[in-house]
Amino acid sequence: MKALLFLALLATPLQAVGFADGVKIGEVTDTSAVLWVRLTERPEADRRIDQWDDQEPKQWSVPGAAGGLSIMLSHLGTVLAPEHPEVSKKTDFCHQFSLTDLKPDSEYLFAIHGVAIAGAKNTELETASITGSFRTAPAPAADQPVTFVVSTCQDFPRRDDLANGHKIYKSMLTLKPSFFVQTGDTLYYDKPNPFAKDLATARYKWNRIYALPNLREFHRQVPSYWLHDDHDVLMNDCWPGQTYGDLTWEQGLMVWREQIPQSDKPYRTFRWGKHVQVWFPEGREYRSPNNMKDGPDKSIFGAEQWKWIEQTMRDSDATNKFFVSATPVVGPDRKKKNDNHANGGFAIEGERLRKFLSSISGCVVINGDRHWQYHSIDPETGLQEFGSGPASDQHAGGWSQDRKLPPHQFLRVKGGFVSVKADGQGALLLHHDVNGVVVNTVTLRAPGK
Repeated sequence: MKALLFLALLATPLQAVGFADGVKIGEVTDTSAVLWVRLTERPEADRRIDQWDDQEPKQWSVPGAAGGLSIMLSHLGTVLAPEHPEVSKKTDFCHQFSLTDLKPDSEYLFAIHGVAIAGAKNTELETASITGSFRTAPAPAADQPVTFVVSTCQDFPRRDDLANGHKIYKSMLTLKPSFFVQTGDTLYYDKPNPFAKDLATARYKWNRIYALPNLREFHRQVPSYWLHDDHDVLMNDCWPGQTYGDLTWEQGLMVWREQIPQSDKPYRTFRWGKHVQVWFPEGREYRSPNNMKDGPDKSIFGAEQWKWIEQTMRDSDATNKFFVSATPVVGPDRKKKNDNHANGGFAIEGERLRKFLSSISGCVVINGDRHWQYHSIDPETGLQEFGSGPASDQHAGGWSQDRKLPPHQFLRVKGGFVSVKADGQGALLLHHDVNGVVVNTVTLRAPGK
């Protein structure tokens, strides 16, 4: 009751400014989390058409606001450690609250309060608040089932609900997932309306897509993890040192790190109880140039990350191990592609990776990047891979429904997502369409079951 009263009091200030981009609950463990917010000039995006610097017309403008923030965290009626940072244009008015010393498998309510700097014509402070909740991961020894969902490849112009955003977010929310994984291509700098060839437009694309109501409501209550890929760092098939117009590689990574909840390393692993562990490898920041001749020294992961992958996966005693990759590991992929482990550009490392992952008991791959849904089994190693498919049917393509190759156990050239229900008996992996309807079911037994 005290917690509800606490949230009600903080949810009532005058909405003269706002949190139009909602909140992102990220990097959740059994004892920590990172909450991201951005203070904005208005409570909602401006859906009118604007013209910026003689470029393409821009809609859903979401200007930021300089000011101060405070956070109140409540657990079982107890208000925990507030923080009072300031935000400015330097970081696109964003801030990430790092929450520590949390209790495993516990619900936390939060209220973030914003105070904008008073304008010349306004002597009163403008205020706003946003509230939400999340549950921390169960302790590593906890024997309990976990449900999570995975998606990839979402583009603002190709959203399937123009007013509210991608339908999959409403569909995924009905499953009440423990957490969500966005495997990359969260948006597209190198697609039109507008092309993001400079820092301001790159930030605009982030501000715009997370102002969509479906995304805001989902992320206000579901812990999430984000991987980046090529289109949400710079451009198609990019690698370190490249540029896209005036947007540099360093700027692309800077924007990613300011817009998404972060950990110390871009590659990381998270444990959700006794039966689930997920790995999120990093596929862009350490890679060799795609046009380098393939050989033992050509790598997507790099030596440091390889050591981490091998050690953490061998040390894990989780029943189910999910290697969640921004790009395919098994495929098959299109012949013209040359930048992932499922094609010729990195064939030697790809073979090494499939052999290693197949040697890890209870390991399967879930991947993004491809604009079709599939389940494949590598004929050489038996490694299984589940492609989530894009976030909308409008985004599907790049493969023919009639081209089902021997590795494919399931193929569907449409949008949707993957859900996973895992426990001590194994895992149930489901492909869903954008409305949440199950279109493919695979049951994997736990080792020894």
